[in-house]
Amino acid sequence: MGHAQQAKNDSPLHEQYENFVEIEKEKTIALINAWEENEKAKAQTKAYKELCSIEAWENNMKTSLELDLKKMEENSEVEKAEYSKRFKKKIPEIEKIAEAKREKIEKLKEQKSINLKKMSEKLSANPNAYPPKTKTCGCF
Repeated sequence: MGHAQQAKNDSPLHEQYENFVEIEKEKTIALINAWEENEKAKAQTKAYKELCSIEAWENNMKTSLELDLKKMEENSEVEKAEYSKRFKKKIPEIEKIAEAKREKIEKLKEQKSINLKKMSEKLSANPNAYPPKTKTCGCF
């Protein structure tokens, strides 16, 4: 019986099957890697858009303050001096808020990358689990 099993394993059909299995495994791993890279790219794009949004907000706030300052320049010198002091105090606050938001986005981007790497490792360990189960509807 052992000899029959050996002959079966040496057959060209068995060898083709083994090659097929190996190719399918490699394809699955390639798909997992492509999926991971795609998800990373999406996360980076989202973070970039949010960082741009924060920068635009920061610039808008600064421009708004500068316009307000110009309006105040038309008033008396005393009023101008007081507003200038308030203006100069607000800029660091805006920059601090913008920096905190940037840091938050960077942390989220890093966490997303870590999570994607973990999921990719999990999927690579068990290629039959690809593609990942994603919900298409929030109620199921």
